[in-house]
Amino acid sequence: MKTALTFLVRLSIILASVFPTLVLAQDKSSSLPPVQTQGQTEFLTGGIGQDEAEAISRAASSWPLTIELSQAAAPRAEYISDVQITIKDKSGNIVLDTNAEGPYVLVKLPPAKYSLDAVYGSKTLHRDITLQKGRSKRISLMWPAAPQ
Repeated sequence: MKTALTFLVRLSIILASVFPTLVLAQDKSSSLPPVQTQGQTEFLTGGIGQDEAEAISRAASSWPLTIELSQAAAPRAEYISDVQITIKDKSGNIVLDTNAEGPYVLVKLPPAKYSLDAVYGSKTLHRDITLQKGRSKRISLMWPAAPQ
């Protein structure tokens, strides 16, 4: 009986030390914002808060396109949200038109050439993008500092 009790105590200690680790690991992966779909395009947007930003950074390598949004400021740039993102294919068809809910946008698009327009305030930034099979592309967009 004493052996069984000792075993149960040891098992309880082991489970108590392992279980919180499993819960923490699960919480970090669940910090990823939900994937949305627009036509054939899957995307997610977010990155508000450290957990969500870290989850997106970890996931970015498995997405063909990562867009990072910031604005120049002193002493360093600041991440921004509420940016209107429009991506068009080479024929001019809109494949994604969304408002960024955080400083990161991850997009699944097939390999091809695209044009990206991002509007923040009254300023539009444009980039031509070429996505290649099996490779991730990271685009960092930085708007000028806000007038003071």
